[in-house]
Amino acid sequence: MSSTTELHASTSMPQFPAAQETQDAKVEEVGQFGMSQEGASPEAFFGNGYRYRHDWGDRKGQHILHLNWGIITRDSLVFVAIGEGAAGGGKFMGNARYTLHNVAPNNGVVSIWVNIEWGSPIRLSVDYFVFNP
Repeated sequence: MSSTTELHASTSMPQFPAAQETQDAKVEEVGQFGMSQEGASPEAFFGNGYRYRHDWGDRKGQHILHLNWGIITRDSLVFVAIGEGAAGGGKFMGNARYTLHNVAPNNGVVSIWVNIEWGSPIRLSVDYFVFNP
């Protein structure tokens, strides 16, 4: 199922996209890493791979950030999601534009290149998902 919401533009702040869209995942198309691809249950997702949320503090502009993490190798598959950190934990959809440009795993470290478009430093929260084939 898909839904789209039109947003009203403001000239005083950086612009959100003109629309937001929501879709449901097609569970029958989900595959699990390292397992047969014949169906996946929600229970199958627990205990596979590694996840970590890191608070990089208040930032603005472009940064290359290196996270030392012993489980990472140059062959690791590392997926990253960045966003504005919420007070007390989690993330929220603010007006700042957060952009992730590169993710580069190496032995014991993963490096990311981020850009935060905002007038003053704001919280950067980064989620890392690591799968070692």
